Amino acid sequence: MRTSHRYWLFGALIAIIALVAVACGDDGDDEPTPGDDETPAATEPVDTGEVPGVTDTEVVLGTHTSLTGPIAAYNVIPNFTAAYFNYINATEGGVNGRMITYLQEDDQYSPPMAVDLTRKLVEQDGIFAMFNALGTPNHLQVVNFLQEQGVPDMYVATGAVEWVEDPAARPLVFGSNPNYNGEGLVLGKYVADSFPGGKYGVIYQNDDFGQDGLVGIKLGVNDEAELVGEHSYEVTDADLNSQIALLRDAEADAVIMFVTPLLLGNAIRHARQDLNWDTQFVISAVSMNELTALIAGEENIAGTVGPVATYMAWQDENEGIANHKSILEEHGVGTASGATAASVLTLYAQYVAELMTETLRLAGDELTRASLVEAAESIEGWTCSICLFPVTLGPDDHDPGQAVALGVYANGRIEITGPGYSWEGVAVADLSVDSLQEIEVPADALP
Repeated sequence: MRTSHRYWLFGALIAIIALVAVACGDDGDDEPTPGDDETPAATEPVDTGEVPGVTDTEVVLGTHTSLTGPIAAYNVIPNFTAAYFNYINATEGGVNGRMITYLQEDDQYSPPMAVDLTRKLVEQDGIFAMFNALGTPNHLQVVNFLQEQGVPDMYVATGAVEWVEDPAARPLVFGSNPNYNGEGLVLGKYVADSFPGGKYGVIYQNDDFGQDGLVGIKLGVNDEAELVGEHSYEVTDADLNSQIALLRDAEADAVIMFVTPLLLGNAIRHARQDLNWDTQFVISAVSMNELTALIAGEENIAGTVGPVATYMAWQDENEGIANHKSILEEHGVGTASGATAASVLTLYAQYVAELMTETLRLAGDELTRASLVEAAESIEGWTCSICLFPVTLGPDDHDPGQAVALGVYANGRIEITGPGYSWEGVAVADLSVDSLQEIEVPADALP
């Protein structure tokens, strides 16, 4: 890993170790307001007459996100998204002749602030659509309000099943990254295929993130290996040493972990260096990044397997990655230690920004909220410039991320090895190991 990137990695660590709390589930400190239950009744969008946030020359999107506060380093995502929209405005004159304005409201990862700021975006700023709002606990507070106001709720920044399991109940809500049931399904299948008749254990965070993953894991293993321990942990736990020790004593051949990067990296370091345990670690996409390797140590994390959905930032020969870095250089936000480096966060930001841009394009010249939703539901076989697999959506499918490839830590980086798996078009409730279809990984993504 290049030295210039190491400084950036340390600077971004605060954001990544909070990943699950932000993108996955409720941490228990903040409860949804009355009426904002997890399975609200479907509501009819309000007919507003004129289209808010749309003129002949502009379309206004908004988001509640974390620009400052305890996870301030996460501002890489909305900042790069804004940079990508600026790039589209500068090079293509916007979308269908309309420049994209992107209003970012800083909720500091506070649900009450998210409520106030969302009302401001809708009632005062008159946004056309909410886009890539960050965090399940915060967004649970406002999702029903957005539906009641008829505001499209596009590509929420989380993989929680909450947002994609029932499009009929929330017809204006779309997810973004692969949901954790599907991801767990792939990881469970990997263990079943690699260790048939063997033993495996699971360590998972005790919230939507880990619980969704655990459901998928068990479906994927499908009794092909013996579960010798499933151990939860809380976000506030200092380490996972006891869970690791229990699974070592149970002689697990593989350990699947739906765990945040700091705890996961330290757990792998402990297993390798302190316990001299050479079990196979299999991890969720939450921790499949550069920072986890930095925490665990390059030698300790080598051989660890997990899912990926984009090309890797080191693959400069790929045209999409090269262009991504050019946008970063021209529009990216610097840090105290220098320019922001391409990373899992910036690549995710480009994916969702490209997806939103394509949705606006398909919505056409006569842009309305209804045409935006219809456009999203018409996307079929579209692939972003840095993505491995295409996106397909529909009226009954608001889950764009339904395919991943397997990657492995090797040679000081994440290498995409395959195979790729898709559960495209399968509802969350219907997922099973038979849902997975093996698909081809682009040849230029492989080492």
